[in-house]
Amino acid sequence: MTIQFPENRPDFSWENLRIGDDLGVVKGKINEGAVLAHAFAIGENPDLFLPPGGAAVVPPTLLVNELLKLFLIGYDCTKPGLLIGLHAKAVITYEAPLSVGEEVEITGSHVAKYVRGGRRFRSALSKAVSNGKTIATMLATETVGYTAEYGADQGDMPANWAADLPKVSPTDFDSAPKAVAGAVTPGSVIGPLRRWAGIEQSVSFSGYPFSWAHETCQPMRQGLHTSPEIAKRSGFSAPVVQGLLSAAYMTSMLGAAFPDRITRGTQLSLNFIAPVLVGTELVTRGRIQDRVTVEGRDVVQVAVMTQDHKGRAAAVGYARVPV
Repeated sequence: MTIQFPENRPDFSWENLRIGDDLGVVKGKINEGAVLAHAFAIGENPDLFLPPGGAAVVPPTLLVNELLKLFLIGYDCTKPGLLIGLHAKAVITYEAPLSVGEEVEITGSHVAKYVRGGRRFRSALSKAVSNGKTIATMLATETVGYTAEYGADQGDMPANWAADLPKVSPTDFDSAPKAVAGAVTPGSVIGPLRRWAGIEQSVSFSGYPFSWAHETCQPMRQGLHTSPEIAKRSGFSAPVVQGLLSAAYMTSMLGAAFPDRITRGTQLSLNFIAPVLVGTELVTRGRIQDRVTVEGRDVVQVAVMTQDHKGRAAAVGYARVPV
């Protein structure tokens, strides 16, 4: 198990972000303890991943969360008072399954740095590989800081396959028939999937990055998702639930609707609309649009949305699940 920091690792700041920079390497074998913790964090039955007497598999969302956090290896993010930012967009592909105990290596770099609407954004492309096979990739876009005070638009945004698709609205899911598991009926709805996102889930999900790759136990990472003090300093009344929890709920919902397809090339393109504070129930739904052919491959296209208990959208986007 190894964590390799880049040479001359810079402090995390807008000025120090460079396109093409090295975010380091995380290598190791994900153990059952990490799987149990992640299952608790996303509200899933651990038997789904660690079946008694069966083959133990790594939840795909565990890998995606680690892909996002690779910047913690690439930059020094330990300075007091550091305000990092919020996850704004994610383009995720679940390429292949990973078994517990198989070695996996995570690498990545920044591919974009830009300003839109006065906000600073950075985009990092990371991948997880095992035995020469890509397990998962993610293009993650986050704000740098929390304010919109940086002037005119500048820089190029990375490409996104869902950029030209219609915006997803809560009304898309109203008065629609319930989908049948495994069936592709355009207009039918999958879900709802309800999950409680408390401080316990947030700490478990966000507080111990790369726990499986460290040689010794590490203290909880203090940050926006785990510390009331840091959340308050960042302008929030309580810790903020990490946006990728919504992606995990969407993944669980799609897995129930389309068994055995999630880790065979499923794609998600998501926008994280509004911060969600701990102590919130989140409801996730999907609406099957149609069966389409993309680059010679048949997929089911699904509009997805996660809302809070007041009906406000937390995350929206599209999924493409292989047929």
